[in-house]
Formats: sequence, structure tokens, C-alpha cells
Amino acid sequence: MTPDDFSLKAVSERIRGGQSSSGQTVSLFLDRIARAESRIQAWTTVDSDGALGQAEVLDREAAEGRYRGPLHGVPVGIKDIFSTRGLRTTMGSPLFKNNVPDHDAAVVERLREAGAIILGKTATTEFAALDPGPTRNPWNPEHTPGGSSSGSAAAVAAGMCPGATGSQTAGSIGRPAAFCGIVGLMPTASRISREGVFPNSWSLDHVGAFGRSVDDVAMMTSAMSSRPLRHDPAIAATEIRVGVVREFFHENTDTEAWELHEQLIDRLKGAGPKVEELSLPDTFPNAIAALRTIMRVELAAAHAELHAQHRADYGPILRGLVESGLLISATQYLRARRLRRIYQKEMGQLFTRCDVILSPGARGPAPSGLGSTGDPTISAPWTLADFPTLSLPIALVKDDLPVGIQLSAQRLDEGRLLKIGRWFEQWVGFAELPEIYH
Repeated sequence: MTPDDFSLKAVSERIRGGQSSSGQTVSLFLDRIARAESRIQAWTTVDSDGALGQAEVLDREAAEGRYRGPLHGVPVGIKDIFSTRGLRTTMGSPLFKNNVPDHDAAVVERLREAGAIILGKTATTEFAALDPGPTRNPWNPEHTPGGSSSGSAAAVAAGMCPGATGSQTAGSIGRPAAFCGIVGLMPTASRISREGVFPNSWSLDHVGAFGRSVDDVAMMTSAMSSRPLRHDPAIAATEIRVGVVREFFHENTDTEAWELHEQLIDRLKGAGPKVEELSLPDTFPNAIAALRTIMRVELAAAHAELHAQHRADYGPILRGLVESGLLISATQYLRARRLRRIYQKEMGQLFTRCDVILSPGARGPAPSGLGSTGDPTISAPWTLADFPTLSLPIALVKDDLPVGIQLSAQRLDEGRLLKIGRWFEQWVGFAELPEIYH
């Protein structure tokens, strides 16, 4: 089997075409977990018996010609802040090490309805914040995989599952996708329900997906979505309008990653799309400060009771975020929320001149060491704007670590974003894999 055979789309097609059963597919990925997990530590819980049992049920249904949906029999990983009925959900915290919910998060329920098999729970940073978890980067285990969706991204990158769920409050889908060399999608917040997902910041949290390809994350998003996801036909290069932003992103991107980004733009200008440089609105310089204020206040509110009872059990970064949030006044919080509304309106006007905005995928490749999950700054402007954002790998740099790009579209315009993303994916042609994948 080739690496492409492990994509979510390919797995789905093999099961639907009868070339493989759900049971065989689950066994294949369980074997890959057994071989790679000790080095990567991407999973909190692997539900081998439950996954194999569910595969038997789905194989019987397939034999009778009954398919629940496009993910029938496809195993997926679930980030460990999503409630799973009868399966441990720890939030990455010792406080919840024995927590077994009696219900599924809305996303998990939708995935089951689409035929997906829950392979297990992927590791997250503590309460999806910034204190690093145990997971390592499949490209180089001495480097971070990013966070907070660290286990989901690493599991997909290492070929331990074809797709996984993630969440983002600032950069927790975009950064791990870029660091791990895979595709990630943060949809518009209202597209996917957050019911049953432990909150970080209720006005900033987004639920999304990881996969090996744009088609993979499109299938995951369609299955998870509470709104129909439009499936657009392929697009010609000459029909694509790309906006490029250099201010802010240049100063927040490492030299080598920025040079690759500029080279990509130069190549893009000769490939057919219309490329136009954009200027950021007047509210942009205050955007990151507004996001941090909103996030801290809402995080503190979500954790107020738990933190008061278990302060010593919190990691140092999360504890600092909660306690600083408790000191922010209601006036400051409301000003930040008001600024966000103005910012969203002004940023949305950029799309009168383009279909997508191109930006670097992260500050650079995954930093060395496991004491940090990396800088989320590059992704934060799109999270605050609530623009659906697709992360794509483009190249390898020093130490054979991947770097990526982000494509952001207008709110609820995921159909066009995915269509343009498929064109970029084919045009860039990134096909590298970490050694551990083989």
C-alpha cells in the first residue's frame, strides 16, 4: 500500500468498493498505532475492542447494502476534549483522568451517524490551552507537534488514523497542521456545534478537522457540520483571486519560512490566479490584544469554580491565563468584544477584492524541544475574524521539518475555500512523509 492509500478518502472508497472491510481497516490502523505510539504518544485512549466491535456491525450493514454515509467504516481520532459516550475523556488534565461521559458530543454523534468508527481519544494539551502535553512531532520527535490539537495532528501525520477532530481558539488547528505537514481546516464557528466540547473561550472556540488531503477534511467537515456544505466543481486557475498580506505576517514569520512564502507568491503570479496585495484595516493592530482579552476572560469564567478548588493541579501557563483573566474588568472585556465586531466587518471587506487570503501557516517550522507548543500568533487574526481557514503543507526546510500556508475565506464560504484549496494542493504537489510513516 502507498501512503495515499491511508487517506480518509481512499479508505472510504476501498470500503465502499468492497476492496477492504471495516474490520480489516481498523486492524490496519491499530497495528500502525502499536508500532508508532511509543515514540509519538498521540493517544490518551485507544479503544481497540470498541472499534473492532463497531467494525463488525458496520461490515454486516455493508454486506446488506446499507451504508450510513461517506465515512462508513472509516476509523477516526477524537480530540480528548470532546465527550465520548462510555469512553474516557480527560481534557488532558489529571483532574479528569477517570472521567467517562454518558453522552457523545454533537460532533461525535454526527460522525457515528455518518458511519465513522471512533478509534480512540487523541492527546491534547491541558484543557486545550498552552501547557504542552506528551505528544511528539512525527517528523522529528525532538520537536513539538504544536497544540492544542497535538495528538490529532500527530496521529494523522504518522499514519495512525486517516482523520481526526481538532479545535481552535487562537491557532490550535493551523499550527499543528503546519508543524506536522498535514491538512487542517478551521471552519466558521457556527458551522459545527460545540455542544459536548469542553470550552476554552465560547466566543472564539472553533471545531475542525485534520486529514492528509483537502478532500479528507472536506469529508470530515461535511459529516460534522450542522449546515450543508456546498460541493463546488473544480475551479480554473484563472478564476481564482488571491489576496496577499505582507504587513504583520512578515514581521511574525521566520526568515526561511518567509522566503519560501515569497517564492510561492512569485510562482503563483505565473500560474493563472489573479494576485493582489491587500492592506489591513485600521483595527488590525489591536486585534491580537482583543483576542487575548476575550480569551482570558472567557477562560477564567469557564474555569472559575474548578480553579478555585484545584489551583495547584493546574499547569503554570493555564493557571496564569485563568488568574490574569480574573483581573480583567467587564469594561475591558466589552471593549474587546466591540472591537472584534468592527474588526470582523472591516476584514470582511477585503473579500470584495479576492476570494481567499494567503498567509504563512506558522511562524516557521516546529520549534525544537517539548517545553512549548509554538507561537499561535499567525493563525490568531483569522480566528478572531471567524474566517474559515485551510492549512496546507508546501515544503520541507532545515531538519526535514514541514512548513505550510493558510488560505482564509469569508465566513461560511467553506465551499469556495475547499475548491480553491484543492487547486493549491495539486499545484504545490507536496508529497513528503515523515520517516515514521513507512
